[in-house]
Amino acid sequence: MKFVLHRGLGYSTVHQIGDYLRSHGTGHHWIERYRGDIFVFVSDQADEAILRKEFSGVLDAVDDTETEGTRRR
Repeated sequence: MKFVLHRGLGYSTVHQIGDYLRSHGTGHHWIERYRGDIFVFVSDQADEAILRKEFSGVLDAVDDTETEGTRRR
């Protein structure tokens, strides 16, 4: 599953998310930056649930079928 970090937030938020996932999830996640957006990817359903519950205020889920470069709001 792919999530995009809200605009205006940066790597300190990404580090908090990564630390939380390593402590409470499976730790199988990765981060990519593309065209000014920061994406957090998780491959495990438990990590997806954590991101949806704990970080819904800073992340939006992204549908992989959306047009490239289009943000979900």
